[in-house]
Amino acid sequence: MKAIRIHKPYLHLWMALFFVAQLTAQQFIDGEKMEFLEHQVFVRNTPESVWNALTTFGDLSDFHTAIDDSMPLNGSSEEAALGVEREVQIPDGINNIINKERIVTFIDGVYYTYEVYESENFPKGTMRVTYGVRLDEKGRTILFSKTFYKLNNVINTKFLKRKLKKLNMDSLLAYKYYIETGEKNTDIKNLRKRYQKESQEDSIDYLATSH
Repeated sequence: MKAIRIHKPYLHLWMALFFVAQLTAQQFIDGEKMEFLEHQVFVRNTPESVWNALTTFGDLSDFHTAIDDSMPLNGSSEEAALGVEREVQIPDGINNIINKERIVTFIDGVYYTYEVYESENFPKGTMRVTYGVRLDEKGRTILFSKTFYKLNNVINTKFLKRKLKKLNMDSLLAYKYYIETGEKNTDIKNLRKRYQKESQEDSIDYLATSH
């Protein structure tokens, strides 16, 4: 199946349609009810700039401070596309979380979804993650993520929700800073402090969390 490509004049319309119709209400995957997390961050740059960063898929660790290492798998290219696979190592104390991921939905210029089909140092289960870009009602560029997951048991599914929230929010901050400044692999603790301070001073909600 070929990835759907959207002509730029219709980009913002497609953003709204897919964001509302396909991502917001769906909380079932293959008949299973999933836990749902949603995060978004305001980015001072164009939707095209955000998308260019998001499509850096296989070599994400080149700039993304929340990823220790990443590499394409099974002959995949480094650029995001339908079916592309990668391995990522996510810092988590003594042992990194190691995920193998495959893009299962790809709408060029709007969003993609990948499934975590294998994981080490993290409870097994079902997980799909969406990253995308849209404009808000004020015309600002919004980078968003949506995570649908169900871990190997109810306790882990509920207990690890806070950890997943933190990982997702750190990921968006890492993208945001790189897209806005071009600086790579800046310490995540510094980014948290930076955007918390700027948000208080400018009265801008840099990072919003829901669900």
